[in-house]
Amino acid sequence: MIITIDKTAGFCPGVHRAIHKAEKELEQDNELFSYGSLLHNELEMQRLQNDGLRLAEKDDILLLNNKKLLIRAHGEPPETYMLAEKHGVELIDATCPVVTRLQQKVRRAAEEMKKVNGQILIFGKQNHPEVIGLAGNAMDLATIISSTEELHTLDLSRPVRLFSQTTMDKDHYNAFALSLGEEIKKYQSEPDFISYDSICDHVTKRVPALKRFAANADVIIFVSGNESSNGKKLFAICLEVNPKTYFISGPNELRTAWFEHVRSVGISGAASTPLWLMENVADKIKEMN
Repeated sequence: MIITIDKTAGFCPGVHRAIHKAEKELEQDNELFSYGSLLHNELEMQRLQNDGLRLAEKDDILLLNNKKLLIRAHGEPPETYMLAEKHGVELIDATCPVVTRLQQKVRRAAEEMKKVNGQILIFGKQNHPEVIGLAGNAMDLATIISSTEELHTLDLSRPVRLFSQTTMDKDHYNAFALSLGEEIKKYQSEPDFISYDSICDHVTKRVPALKRFAANADVIIFVSGNESSNGKKLFAICLEVNPKTYFISGPNELRTAWFEHVRSVGISGAASTPLWLMENVADKIKEMN
């Protein structure tokens, strides 16, 4: 049996950077707080917590004087930085550079829209940490939207600047932007509308690479945390290409029956799946066969 780990799977650059920053701090000090879970993978978070990482929420910032608090790759709104400074908390900023640049673009667009009674639209998930951070940079001008069915709730006679959460599907975003642009024409004779391409290239390139990988193995084992929306989306893509795709969060969920009369197995994972976990899955499959 040939077992292959997907070279494009695992940590995206932003998550990898955040994990590296956390590990570096924990090497120097056996205690570090993370503002929310660093990533949606239970086993990787357990590994970091065993090394001293502690989770913190907004109310905890008031109690972390002289402590270190890591801002995860998703980023945070400005108020989090101000709250930390007010209470003497040292921030380790691991915001993904892609997200940081997008936050800056949103702020500049908001400053422009403020002058003309305009609005900022963010195509994304309502309570996603990255979206909360983006909206926080929009000077109270942001509306979060996720489908064309919601367009009737907007005042499209006003200028519009559209951004997307960096991890959204690019085709869905482009289709939404097209529909929004057509709808705006009904309310503005000379539409004041700009749609920004703000989806991460790593996310965009991952899908076609994953489809090719899934098509070239008899069985695909997709490894992801149960709470990872990225994992669920990529698993569904694998399943479309290869019906013999199985979702697991760890090696103990493997089943012998999946590998009967199988010549090749591909192992892939979400943007929050560590390489060591996929390697453990590969080792477990070897033991079973």
